Amino acid sequence: MILSAVNLLQFALIAVAGLGVVLTISQPRLRAASALMLMSVLWMVFNFLEEVAGFRGIWLVTPAFRLAYPPLVYLVARGVMLSGPGLRWRDWPHALPFLVALFLTPWVGLVEHAARLSLFAYSAATIVMIHRFHQATRETRSDAQTIQLNWMVGLIAFYVVDGIFDMARMDARWLHPYWPWLGTQSAYVFQIAISLVFVCVLIVLAVRHGRLFTGLDDGSLVSWRGRPIKPVEAGAGSATDADHASTYQRIDAVVRGEALYTEPRLTRQEVATAARLTERAVSVAIKSETGRNFNDYINALRIEDVCAMMKEDAAGPTRSRLIDLAYTAGFSSKSVFNSVFKRETGQTPSAYAAALTPPGAGPASSPAKH
Repeated sequence: MILSAVNLLQFALIAVAGLGVVLTISQPRLRAASALMLMSVLWMVFNFLEEVAGFRGIWLVTPAFRLAYPPLVYLVARGVMLSGPGLRWRDWPHALPFLVALFLTPWVGLVEHAARLSLFAYSAATIVMIHRFHQATRETRSDAQTIQLNWMVGLIAFYVVDGIFDMARMDARWLHPYWPWLGTQSAYVFQIAISLVFVCVLIVLAVRHGRLFTGLDDGSLVSWRGRPIKPVEAGAGSATDADHASTYQRIDAVVRGEALYTEPRLTRQEVATAARLTERAVSVAIKSETGRNFNDYINALRIEDVCAMMKEDAAGPTRSRLIDLAYTAGFSSKSVFNSVFKRETGQTPSAYAAALTPPGAGPASSPAKH
């Protein structure tokens, strides 16, 4: 038996996906990633058997696997957002299209069209869920920018482009006279290579994000149906502007007095506990009095602190590195610090520090670069 380039890529994908299962199986939040990797292994095994061992004439099952991928990608995204298990018993309806398709293999065209609809529907649902995650983290965490899932958005876009390429290769025969390469074995090799890259990147980033961020509570984001879940507080009534102002002053006094903003991963829950308030009361008071969400409010205090330290530095004989001042104030990312500083002051940190330098000061007293 002579192995082709496609077969070698299939073996590579089986090996990489198998490694992904080993790396993620012990982490409850990444169970969906484990299932996706396992599905990749099975998909490539059946694909190899269909091409080499004549399995295609017995049971053409690989088109059904295309219906397994979209919901698993959606569940992987949900798993890295929330603190609970990545797969739960109530998620079984997501597997129904795949299970049904296993018995519809004689109607390959129908299965493939259903798979493409599933791809676009689940990709859209995943993007919406990521958007809600970004909103939720900005309302509840001071490190929201460092845990954003922009990498997942990029992966979803990559996945959709791969689906469009597959449609062009398999169904858009009218394109082949204009682009003959689509109908060649090389195009198929290219698509398997894309799948290999997708799996590799997904493993690395999912594992990394799982270690970086413990996840939001289930009720902070969405249910599996995609509807926002908003906790209702018993006895909550309307509050006057004076109540909001009083509550905000209480919050601000605690956050400033205890320098809570210097904690890089400060959460709304921690502030609520320190101020002896509910989380909702914290958000409402901050929004009512400043027009900001929790993340923007804390970052504004950090910039205020950095500016104060820069002014002290400018009056002294030595200069601290700007990034050290940022870390002292609670920032954990240089890029986030630069972005927030520019938004709050209208200047870059270096330009702001340079403006504080006394006229005629020599190089020794110039602000250190960050």
